[in-house]
Amino acid sequence: MVANVQVSSLDPGRASRRPRRNDSPYADPHVASAYNRVAAPLQFGPPARDLVRLLRLPDGARVLDVGTGTGAVALQAGAEVGPTGVVIGIDAAMAMLCFARTTAPHRIALARIPGLPFPDAVFDIVTAGFVISHLADYGHGLAEMVGVCRSGGRLGITSWGDMPNAAARLWSEIAGRYVPSERLDEAYRAQIPWHDWFSCLANVERALRDADLVSVTVETREYRFTLATSDYLLSSEASVQGVALRRACPPDRWTEFTRRVADAFQSRFGDTVEYVRNVHFGIGTKRFAAEVSREYRRPSNAV
Repeated sequence: MVANVQVSSLDPGRASRRPRRNDSPYADPHVASAYNRVAAPLQFGPPARDLVRLLRLPDGARVLDVGTGTGAVALQAGAEVGPTGVVIGIDAAMAMLCFARTTAPHRIALARIPGLPFPDAVFDIVTAGFVISHLADYGHGLAEMVGVCRSGGRLGITSWGDMPNAAARLWSEIAGRYVPSERLDEAYRAQIPWHDWFSCLANVERALRDADLVSVTVETREYRFTLATSDYLLSSEASVQGVALRRACPPDRWTEFTRRVADAFQSRFGDTVEYVRNVHFGIGTKRFAAEVSREYRRPSNAV
């Protein structure tokens, strides 16, 4: 029953064994504000709509959105499941959840993986938009997501592909003049350790199959994004590398960087930045208990 889905507090018996990263940029209210205003609607919104459509959410479904951020996927899911459905968005960053609770009539909870605070087999659908690459142990994370999904329920994830982005490359080139690129890359890997691995579509499929999901389907879609140059730069400053750069620069150097990068973007792109990125989608179905039992049943003639 939906009433049994508790979201008020974490279950101490399933507490996270992963050290909390107090330096996470997503905990910064300024980062969350920029993400909510620019990244969520303009960059994450279109893939979120497609993920929900691919999952074919039925009316009345119970949906868990892992790493909900400011609610891009949860917003779309809520529109699909209707008034009898339940959508719960969880995130480890309270700053993000402060915006998520204003974007749609869905429930939110401060929670993380490992340590999902829900009973097993309670959700019909579990989503994770651009989240799986952030997990220190993605295999364990997928196992927990599958665990809270009912038999026959579906799990859907998205990840960024490896298509080159001229705008991102220009920003990184200028940033590297102020802080060594290796340092910015290290900061990025600390927060998103599996980005490169999940940028390969074959690895998306492999991860879902290794999680013992069946009827796994994967595909890649391309998106053309158009942002005001000022919005693109704001989003870049609020990125993992942007936060690392700002923390490493004295105030005068940061001011110099923002001026130089704005001039470079105005010269290259003008008032509008357009670029294309590819997104990988992966969807799998949780086995029914009977299927698992048949697969692992010992043959009658076994010794």
